[in-house]
Amino acid sequence: MCSSIAPKLWFLTDRRIREDYPQQEILRALKAKCCEEDLDFRALVMDEVVLTIEQGNLGLRVNGELITAYPQVVVVRVPTPWVQSDSDITVLRHLEKMGCRLMNRPQAILNCVNKFWTFQELAGHGVPLPDTFSYGGHENFAKMIDEAEVLEFPMVVKNTRGHRGKAVFLARDKHHLADLSHLIRHEAPYLFQKYVQESHGKDVRVIVVGGRVVGTMLRCSTDGRMQSNCSLGGIGMMCSLSEQGKQLAIQVSNILGMDVCGIDLLMKDDGSFYVCEANANDLDGRSAASETEAIYCRTGSSSIKKPIILSLYGFSCLPIVRSVLSGMLQSGIVSRD
Repeated sequence: MCSSIAPKLWFLTDRRIREDYPQQEILRALKAKCCEEDLDFRALVMDEVVLTIEQGNLGLRVNGELITAYPQVVVVRVPTPWVQSDSDITVLRHLEKMGCRLMNRPQAILNCVNKFWTFQELAGHGVPLPDTFSYGGHENFAKMIDEAEVLEFPMVVKNTRGHRGKAVFLARDKHHLADLSHLIRHEAPYLFQKYVQESHGKDVRVIVVGGRVVGTMLRCSTDGRMQSNCSLGGIGMMCSLSEQGKQLAIQVSNILGMDVCGIDLLMKDDGSFYVCEANANDLDGRSAASETEAIYCRTGSSSIKKPIILSLYGFSCLPIVRSVLSGMLQSGIVSRD
């Protein structure tokens, strides 16, 4: 079977998160908006795609169907902590090489896969980062107990591929750190980070789309723990953010090359911030504030930068998804023709 009519937009995800609530909500929003705008739309999972190189040219097959016309835009949502370069990123690279516009691009996703990789990208750009150590290999955690002592105790210990606040610890002293080395799983390296006491149990999630801040949420722990993630029982509330905080989040987004992202900021007593983490999977918009913002959709072409009006209300993903699609139409990234 051969398909020569290309859906204008693909939603590409991973089977491991296909049935998650945010995933289903995003999919419904995309379908509804594409129907409203009379745009061809197709939702796929990674393992439905077969990559080909025939007669020296890149090609695609999907469920046995030869694809001869390709989408203009591919909205990507993959489980960042488990992204594999040899599988997931290979698919995304293939689509990008074929001329598809990916949101987010493969390199941007890779920049957020590993928390230490994120800091490596941000280092040297004047971005305020907590002092952080890590290591290569899987057997060096015990060695780091002495190496990281200069960070002082208590210190933060995180799995570099952790997510949703899991595999994050506050080590009280060297004995506690030694105990952790016997309890944790060593499938990925850990990082050791200076503890920002002022921000214990709270941070600010900043949603950045196309280089503009479109929403901010203060997240607070409800049980005294260091992590403020809502998935661990924390609460989130819409909040205002200083211009300094907004510009910092935008700077981080630009350095990492992300179209849609969530930047987590740790707060200091003097009103300044440290960057904590960057998240490439924030299309669900649950941390978006109730406000209307003008944003610009970055397309890779300096000639296409038209304002998009983004209405955000509540914590639903519907407005953010619908507005991003509207912006694609207005800016010419996706056309109906």
